[in-house]
Amino acid sequence: MKRIFRYRNQYQAKRRGRLMTGAAVVEFASIAPLMLLFTFGLIEVGRISMVKQTATHATREGARIAVRPTAVTVEVSERVEAELALLNIQGAVVETVPASIETAPPGSEVTVRVRLDLSEVSWVPSYFHFSSGEMVAESVMRRESTN
Repeated sequence: MKRIFRYRNQYQAKRRGRLMTGAAVVEFASIAPLMLLFTFGLIEVGRISMVKQTATHATREGARIAVRPTAVTVEVSERVEAELALLNIQGAVVETVPASIETAPPGSEVTVRVRLDLSEVSWVPSYFHFSSGEMVAESVMRRESTN
């Protein structure tokens, strides 16, 4: 009599395990879309942060070129675009203040600014709508003199 009772309990335990497994599948199916949304959101925030850091670094490198006494505006733009090309970032607008670096007197401030459209740097542009977003990074340095 004990044997039959023991087998009946094992059968019921297996049956209860199957029911619990089914409940886990339903719970996972209900939470999976939210987990995917958060995962893609974190990836996008990480990408935007990485692009912002790269743009800031590119403006610093451009400003380092711009402060030299013999600097030309074309060299500054080329250096900034070369730094952005490391992450395959294209379509950036590079601005310098003054617009012509050659005319800046020694000791004056030179600004190098990069503008990026967020929809161009996003890995999942159709998922997150950054159509109106713009990222701006700039660096300001004082121009060197030859004296």
